[in-house]
Amino acid sequence: MIRKIMVIAAAAAAAVLIAISSNEAPQAQGTTQAALARSEQKPLRPGDILSPDATNFIDFPGRYGLGTDLPGSRYAIVDGHLVRIDPDTMELQSILRKDTVALD
Repeated sequence: MIRKIMVIAAAAAAAVLIAISSNEAPQAQGTTQAALARSEQKPLRPGDILSPDATNFIDFPGRYGLGTDLPGSRYAIVDGHLVRIDPDTMELQSILRKDTVALD
C-alpha cells in the first residue's frame, strides 16, 4: 500500500516538474469568435484600406497617451492595434502599437 502511494506521489511530482519546465500557459477550452476572426485575417500594413465596420475611432486620444490627431489622420483601434488612419479614404497610415484595448 505504501509503495502504491509512493509511486503515485512520484508520478504527480514528475507531472508538476514537466509542466513547470515546459513554461507553457494554460490554454482556454474554447475559442472566441473574435480570436478566430483575428487569426484568419492578414497582418495589418500601412497602405491597407480598412473596413469602417472593423475600425474603432478614438475620441479621447489622451486616454492612450496620445496628443491631438495629426492633420489628415485620426487615431483608431483595429484588430487590437493602435493605428493612424486617413478618415476620408480609410487608408492605414501607420501602426503605433499592438495589444491595445479600446477605452472609449
